[in-house]
Amino acid sequence: MNNLSLPKSTKRTIINIIIIAIAVYLLITYRATLSDILKPFLIAAVVAYLLNPIVVKLERKGVKRIIGVLIVFLAFIGIILLLGFILIPSLIKDIGKLVENLPQHATKLQQLLDKFQDGALYNNLPKTLKDIIDDNIFVVQGIILDSLQNLADSIIAVISELFDIILIPVIIFYMLKDASYFKNQLILLVPKSKRQRGLLLFRDIDNAFGKFIRGQIIVASFVFAMTTIMLLIIRVKYAVVLGLFAGIADIIPYFGPIIGIIPALIFAFFDSPTKALYTAGAFLLVQQIEGGILSPKIIGESVGIHPVYVILSLIVGGKLFGVLGLIAAVPALTAIKLTMRHLLRKV
Repeated sequence: MNNLSLPKSTKRTIINIIIIAIAVYLLITYRATLSDILKPFLIAAVVAYLLNPIVVKLERKGVKRIIGVLIVFLAFIGIILLLGFILIPSLIKDIGKLVENLPQHATKLQQLLDKFQDGALYNNLPKTLKDIIDDNIFVVQGIILDSLQNLADSIIAVISELFDIILIPVIIFYMLKDASYFKNQLILLVPKSKRQRGLLLFRDIDNAFGKFIRGQIIVASFVFAMTTIMLLIIRVKYAVVLGLFAGIADIIPYFGPIIGIIPALIFAFFDSPTKALYTAGAFLLVQQIEGGILSPKIIGESVGIHPVYVILSLIVGGKLFGVLGLIAAVPALTAIKLTMRHLLRKV
């Protein structure tokens, strides 16, 4: 019987696989509850991760860790408060108008669809094509109206979560102050025999994540600022809300710019087709600057993952975790890729 027993390393591997499988099952099954509980901690962890290199640089210049943390933390809070005082009144105003005028926008959309159906272009179409349009026109209308309502509801939900807004800075401060403690806790989770290899893996993931995430935030902030300014110049309604939506959507690879432009085009078209054309031109200009100049310089080379796998990760992330899943899909896929590369190197 002893000869048939499995080696300790094999038993440990089997146990680890079982634990990971149970963790993934629980994560998927109870994702809504876990998301509500863990969301402030995850947001705080990401912010602390992004700010920690600045604290480390101050430490290298002879500044004590706690002093460096206080400097970076207070500077971060100051920037957030400043942006809040500038943006939040405009956001609240635009959201209030959007929610109040949603029925009117629904009526306008119906009028535009009726006008299209009464126009020469529609009447000259073949009957088969007309039937297809008639069958799907109400579906498209419902999708557009639902998207506009969801946009308003999502932003209201973010602003209304005051408890998280108060809690997150506290968690960020402690994560920055005790970064080495949390790092050591993660290291202790790795068995001693695998610790050296695990540290190399963590270092690779950190290098890939750091530049990618910080770069994406800078680029998304540019898209938000430029889109808002251009929409204000063109005089599109709800410019701040639409600019914020475009900036957040830009984080999503491939589909983000398309998702970001749709609400702005709709509201611009409500005023006039000419305004919608100007809006499309403005978005095209912003995307050319972002894709041709900013992204290559700030983010650098892509994470080296084939577009098919990126799209698959976006679909899976979106289905399981919604918007957060779309945003986290590529970083998660990068971590999986680097882990698989280390495992294959060992083999």
